[in-house]
Amino acid sequence: MSDHSDKRPDSDPEEEFEPGIGDPYRFEAPSRQPGFARASKVMLVLGAILSAVGVIGGLGPIVFTSEEDKRQFMDLLMLAPAGVILMFTGITGWVIAGGR
Repeated sequence: MSDHSDKRPDSDPEEEFEPGIGDPYRFEAPSRQPGFARASKVMLVLGAILSAVGVIGGLGPIVFTSEEDKRQFMDLLMLAPAGVILMFTGITGWVIAGGR
């Protein structure tokens, strides 16, 4: 029986193949779109604002107003789902754009 602990790999780690190393003419498709990333951040912020206004403006007056005034503020509560969808779209676009 032989001891396998003193065996070395056949090639040095410096000689391992890595595609494109040393090839200045290698084509890389552009993957980051700064305009798209900026638009995604704007959607994220607008979604957060809409969600906050919808939840605070829709649920807050329910506690502090009379019965007939509550119906007016329930429409404001509908901004919260729209804001959550806009936030999800913004986060997804931001991740796709590279997360910067």
